[in-house]
Amino acid sequence: MKAGIHPTYVDTTVVCGCGNTFQTRSTKESGQITVEVCSQCHPFYTGKQKILDTGGRVARFEARYGKRAGKKADAES
Repeated sequence: MKAGIHPTYVDTTVVCGCGNTFQTRSTKESGQITVEVCSQCHPFYTGKQKILDTGGRVARFEARYGKRAGKKADAES
């Protein structure tokens, strides 16, 4: 690597909105990064995830008008 062209790599403290902190390394000069969510408070990692089954446009159409018969059923008629 060329000398003098790379940013300094310093120890950095990451502070989450929930109060959790951990150490990492970064090129950010202030030595501190503030984040809104981390693995300690994000719903995906904590298991408190809300599962939404919204369904798509096709599912809404089928619920409204019923499923269309397959090609085999149309050919036999």
